[in-house]
Amino acid sequence: MKFVKSMAPAFLILTLLLSSCIKPKDDYQEKDDVQQHNEDVNNTKSESDNLNTDINNVLRNANGFQKKEGVAAYDICGATVDDSHQYDAIPTLYINFNGASCGNPARKRSGQVKVELIAGNRWGDANSKLRVTHINYKVVFVNLNNHYLVFNGTKYLTNLVAVDWVNVYLTGTLNTQVRERSYDMTVQFENGETESWNCARLTDVNLSYQSATNYNYSVTVNADTIINGKNIDSWGTTRYNTNFLTEMIVPWKSGTTCGWLRPTQGKYRSTTDNFTITATASVDQNGNVVSGCGAYGYFLEWQYTNGGNTASGDLVINYF
Repeated sequence: MKFVKSMAPAFLILTLLLSSCIKPKDDYQEKDDVQQHNEDVNNTKSESDNLNTDINNVLRNANGFQKKEGVAAYDICGATVDDSHQYDAIPTLYINFNGASCGNPARKRSGQVKVELIAGNRWGDANSKLRVTHINYKVVFVNLNNHYLVFNGTKYLTNLVAVDWVNVYLTGTLNTQVRERSYDMTVQFENGETESWNCARLTDVNLSYQSATNYNYSVTVNADTIINGKNIDSWGTTRYNTNFLTEMIVPWKSGTTCGWLRPTQGKYRSTTDNFTITATASVDQNGNVVSGCGAYGYFLEWQYTNGGNTASGDLVINYF
């Protein structure tokens, strides 16, 4: 067992709703349901992406998964890595989270994540594939009144571009593309309600290493399946037991330059049985899209229909 020290940055956003903003057009109670679903969508996606980052950082140092040998040095806050099965017929390791508070904004993670290399000789070979099993993997958002998510289920990560690890260690740069699929995930929330969550995503990953602990990291995340002619990122049922589809309209870009929780591009639309939310990243205080690291936050638009009742609104939400 090896102790892990510092937290990998999250992809995308922890939540759109930690700070407030401007001018809802209509003051309907239904807006609470809309905002809650938007929070659920973003927290679920963000934490799945954050875990992907942790897994890649761990496997970069796990000899049984990479084209190098040497002493492994893992680096994730609040976790230990059991790599005693990394040389099995199916290379396997376990990331065990201990509930420590890490990062800013603070999060506490507990439970276990099992990572298996089920295709390819090494993670980094073209078409190598991981099976990632979540076993009561819990993420608590300390500054969101200790709201939490508990993941149970499996996702699959496929590396589509062969990685020349010799070149990576010589040049300090890595560019690859990872396909993500999940078909059986359940996510439980702080009030005991549960959603089913499926995803189909394609992520371009770019890293530039100065040292093992000093690197620039950026990702571009896009949808990777077509449903009813739309590019769908995720789908399933909400905490309200209604169906949802999340369409990626503009791929999300995020990284260490501006901060993982301050995406520089992105737009998605999540549609349920009775409301639709459209979220645009990297806007100013008036909701206009801007470039670079100076964005104020997100622009959120929503429409609600339930029987004969309709409502709509928009608001700008500050990055935090």
